[in-house]
Amino acid sequence: MLIVRKAKKKIVRPDGMHEAWVYQSPVLPLVQFKDVVKECAESCGEHPSKTLGVVNALMDRIAHYLEIGRSVRIDGIGTLKPVINSTSAPSAEELGDPAEAIKGVKVRFYPHTPLQEAIAENGFEYQPELDD
Repeated sequence: MLIVRKAKKKIVRPDGMHEAWVYQSPVLPLVQFKDVVKECAESCGEHPSKTLGVVNALMDRIAHYLEIGRSVRIDGIGTLKPVINSTSAPSAEELGDPAEAIKGVKVRFYPHTPLQEAIAENGFEYQPELDD
């Protein structure tokens, strides 16, 4: 179950008749990569080092394709797409080196329907004990 808690801030609408709470997720501990690998190894009955090798090879291939500008689709989970943010220049001559126009490179994640449905199916649950 996905957990949200009520924030301290209340929004009062301009008409003064309606108010709404702002919701936010609690800060939970990060799941470590080694724990994910260990769980995967246990679920498929393989040795953790063998599973780690397969997972590292998978991550290496995904990183390679993203690095060369290709999107990676993982069926049932989502698509990873490299996105380049750049400045706009009036002309290539004024810019000089085209690489100078790049402000940043990010990877966007677009979840596929099964993942979206799993998240929606689990819904949200208010946990008052998490309020400060």
